[in-house]
Amino acid sequence: MKIVKVRSPFIIEVAETGQIGSKIDLAIWQKGNAVPTSGTGFYTLSKSISSTTQISNSYNVSNYVKEFIDNIRPYTVEEPDVYDNNEWVNFRVKRYKLVGSTYTQVGTTDDYVGVNGFTNYSDGKQVPPTSLLTPLLNNSINTYYWSTDNDIQNYNFIVDKLSTSTLSVRFENLTNTNSVTYNLQNGVAGIFNYSIPISIVINLGNDYVTGCKVTVSLTPTGGTPVVSFITFAYPTEECKYTPVRCSFVNRYGGWQDIMFFKQQTNTIAVKGTDYKLMPSSISYNTSKGQVKSFNINGNQTIKLNTGFVDENYSELITDLLLSETVLLDAKPVTVKTQGSDLKTSLKDRLINYEIDFEYAYNLINDVV
Repeated sequence: MKIVKVRSPFIIEVAETGQIGSKIDLAIWQKGNAVPTSGTGFYTLSKSISSTTQISNSYNVSNYVKEFIDNIRPYTVEEPDVYDNNEWVNFRVKRYKLVGSTYTQVGTTDDYVGVNGFTNYSDGKQVPPTSLLTPLLNNSINTYYWSTDNDIQNYNFIVDKLSTSTLSVRFENLTNTNSVTYNLQNGVAGIFNYSIPISIVINLGNDYVTGCKVTVSLTPTGGTPVVSFITFAYPTEECKYTPVRCSFVNRYGGWQDIMFFKQQTNTIAVKGTDYKLMPSSISYNTSKGQVKSFNINGNQTIKLNTGFVDENYSELITDLLLSETVLLDAKPVTVKTQGSDLKTSLKDRLINYEIDFEYAYNLINDVV
């Protein structure tokens, strides 16, 4: 399984000796649908070579694939479950060279998985790694959640499994006294995008009061895990403020949560158009003014503080500022903060981030 982050270019090249042109067939489909061979989701892109010394043709397929991904809101589950199919897509590429008037396929037919993530400039040309299990987050960054919040935070990962392999998710408290393991999709092969709660309450309501260790493993029958990853989540008490859950699509193309635990400031901005009115008669009603506002509407902004966080939260803040899809407590917002210092414990000691958001809708419903 090759994961492509389609917010960055993904280039398909055709450079065969003797070609005078080339084309690629691009098929895009969501899980559960058939591979298209024409119509919606099927594209044929072609080019002629620049010259006999410049025969390489390049095709950027990311924009085509991105149209089929629709991240709306995170999938909140109490136990591991399969994510909605609109969060990611399959796509297939076939390359052809043109010699004379005949197109001939070259190379192999390549299958990929597209997610709504991005790569960094310093990474260079995007070369998707091959992996059977890919977490759609940086699992080295600890997650902090509100210990009294009933809205469970989740993260997701993509797996390509055989029917004979076992995919398991193990939740374990940090004192190693309680644990539970879920085996997922036993006997079923295919590519799946899973939503996983970052913590779980098990064993007759025994809460993981000190934190939770989550281990995801893919294991062949009778063998040891071929791939696995571990992440940690810690509950945080907050008795003064009401924490706000910020969900966004991160650089890996998965949903990420940040809890803003500390002070928040809400602001409302209203605008309309003022017009001067003509009185209905000489003996006008003095209760009616000469100026009236029309088309009044407003929007709400909110300023949030994370509270003290780890130094590696700078990656999460970067992803938040660059994200195209952001929600606060499941409500759509845009990020108004256009930049932030990426703080370090050496310089800033205790690290807190303050971010401004604007709700992505008017206060008065004017949808027509």
